[in-house]
Amino acid sequence: MVWLLTAMASGTLALFSTYWDDSLHTDVGRDTFWSAPHVLLYGSILVTLAALACWAWPRARREGIAGIMREPVLRWAAVSGAAVGVAAPADAVWHTAFGQDAVLWSPPHLLAVAATIALTVALLRAVVQEGGSSLALTAAGALVMGAALVPVLEYDTDVPQFPAVWYLPVTSAGTTLAVLLIRRFDPRPYAATRAALLVTVARLLTVAALAALGHSTPIVPPVLLVAVAADLVHLRRPSPWWSALTVPAAVHAAYVPLLPVMPHGTALSADQVAPSLLLAVAGSALVVLVTEGMPRAWHRGVQAAAVAAAVLAALPLLTATRALAHDPGQGTEAGRARWTAFVRENQVDVTLTTDDPTLRPTGLVARRAGEKVTGELTPDSDGTERGRIKLHADGRWFVYATFKDSRNRTAESWIAVQQGSGRNVAEARPVYLPPTQTYGPGRTAASVVLYGLTAAILVVVARSGRTRGIARPQET
Repeated sequence: MVWLLTAMASGTLALFSTYWDDSLHTDVGRDTFWSAPHVLLYGSILVTLAALACWAWPRARREGIAGIMREPVLRWAAVSGAAVGVAAPADAVWHTAFGQDAVLWSPPHLLAVAATIALTVALLRAVVQEGGSSLALTAAGALVMGAALVPVLEYDTDVPQFPAVWYLPVTSAGTTLAVLLIRRFDPRPYAATRAALLVTVARLLTVAALAALGHSTPIVPPVLLVAVAADLVHLRRPSPWWSALTVPAAVHAAYVPLLPVMPHGTALSADQVAPSLLLAVAGSALVVLVTEGMPRAWHRGVQAAAVAAAVLAALPLLTATRALAHDPGQGTEAGRARWTAFVRENQVDVTLTTDDPTLRPTGLVARRAGEKVTGELTPDSDGTERGRIKLHADGRWFVYATFKDSRNRTAESWIAVQQGSGRNVAEARPVYLPPTQTYGPGRTAASVVLYGLTAAILVVVARSGRTRGIARPQET
């Protein structure tokens, strides 16, 4: 059990470092591979993989090659390790070949997320096989739920790359997957609630740690309320298909009123709630279909509905555009700029100076969730550039100043501001030459391959443990 406890501890550190890395990108910009969050993230994943392998190897070796091939924990540790091994260099190659692509839902990033989910499910299976304690089983389930919430990390930290209407559907799909997998391997009543309680505690600790480091913090998601509702309905309606309705409804009932009052929460506008709920039900139904299969009594019409749900669930990926709202700062440095931003309700007044007199200001641009607002930036007689820009939605915006250098190349610098916060910002930032985005058959082919690998891993993980007999804890 020591190896499994080691794996769970390192898995927890991996999830923490994911949010640490995100907050560092938001506050500082793009960093090197050897930054502290990256080292902790990949180091923790390697330790988790090694600990799982050390736990599973003796029992598999006793049965020879066939036993090694049959051991699901070893197989999934290998799949997760291979996926991470592909995703990390693929991300570096992607940036080199196709330019800046900071969105979490980019192909290399989603592959890494799928690998993390697979790894946590393998750990949960290992704890079940070991006959671990109730606390160990709950902790492993919490890792599954925590990993399933990573795809909405950018929404949870108020740096959305896509419209807010996709926030709660993806949250619902991830939570539905986690709830179904936790129940599959831990059929005790309120298993999902116990896991969600630990997720909430872990997120509170993450917020405290990041605040102590002086970084931006994520929200504490009300996933505990969602899990309680899902477990209560499950006690009376045990069919997994009820989760396709219960989880989306509970997610919207819990998140919609709380997001506007949460620091760094990405709130939905009133006109987005209804389509968000419909998309969430479609996405969760697709998750249940993949995870549990279709009841034989259902008609073929449901299959057509499932295909439609799959198309709806894939729309965020199909509509992916150039990522410029988060993780900015990638490019060759061309100078330094000192910013001061005065935030007043929906208006931001900025002044900045650069250390390169040849840089000519050309304008201001503010970006958030695929939206763009422009403003003017003009030089003053004292060499200071001044500008004003009006924002039209609450939340964090990235304000860019654009320039032309002596060779007429476009350069830019940026700061992050919180609209409506009334907090002024004074920071020094690099001025850099942004890389050129490359689109074409190569990028399309790479996207298809990496998204395909991601989907394949998630589908097989969702169906894992359905056909083989697995020793599970007794219901109490």
